[in-house]
Amino acid sequence: MFNPPSHPIIIEKREHMKLYRWKTLGDYDPEQCFLDAAPKGLGARSAHLSHGKPVTALYPEDPCVQLSEENPGIRLESFIGNTKRMLVVSSPLRAVLEKWCQEQDIEYLPVHIYNHRGRLHTSDYSIINPLGTLDCLDRERSHVEMMKDVVLSVERIVLSPAKLERAPHLFRVREDPSVYVVSESLAEALRAGAFTNVVLEPMEVAPA
Repeated sequence: MFNPPSHPIIIEKREHMKLYRWKTLGDYDPEQCFLDAAPKGLGARSAHLSHGKPVTALYPEDPCVQLSEENPGIRLESFIGNTKRMLVVSSPLRAVLEKWCQEQDIEYLPVHIYNHRGRLHTSDYSIINPLGTLDCLDRERSHVEMMKDVVLSVERIVLSPAKLERAPHLFRVREDPSVYVVSESLAEALRAGAFTNVVLEPMEVAPA
């Protein structure tokens, strides 16, 4: 589904769906700003940003990301799509997330985006890093490949209503921390805010 710049948030509707997956690629448009790197200085630990592990103590003083020639777009949206499975959001979008996620353990990390010529393009964005994960899968209906206690792959995610009674508005799936789950209430708040390039995909929930 194509989301033109003037269109607000995309929420793909499906009956009885109450939880959504935040797609970190966004709704790709070659004219949009798109990141294929994490902030310099984190090295291999940049994977913490997609796994829900804390990075505050490791975070660089100048958390810069430079746009690559492979992705020439420079147009800024509320959410910046990326290949690193990060939540990169504008200041207004961050403010909404802070309001809805006040009781959660989340890192809000500034990021400075430089253009293709190495000049500062914007410093008005942050990486949102929800810490930890939630045991939320219906393991009988989900398809998770394991080797002993190690998850090898997650082919299908089916959420368990019984495990979601006290779920926060934004959380990660334990078996695949790079999957960000958004509550129905937060999804509606994001839609009401008319934020651009936020793509929420309905998730499968097992019968109660």
